[in-house]
Amino acid sequence: MRDFTYVIGSTDDFDSVESLKEYFLSGDNGDRNFSFFPVRLSEECKIEGYKNVEEIAAMIGRGEAMSDGWCLDDTVSILLEG
Repeated sequence: MRDFTYVIGSTDDFDSVESLKEYFLSGDNGDRNFSFFPVRLSEECKIEGYKNVEEIAAMIGRGEAMSDGWCLDDTVSILLEG
């Protein structure tokens, strides 16, 4: 199994993907506007139209974020593994 985390944050609080990543990895879950969504997939997971497990995990994480009220406008996001 491979564990991923899709992290998304508002550009009001994060000026880059790197600042979002650093904030998330710091463990400081203070007052910034962000969310994260864990995704666990087997290495054998295949879906037609996707090249690899990372692409599938990103789409699942993005879908979870959109279902939670996020949109792609004015946000930065990243898929982290581990």
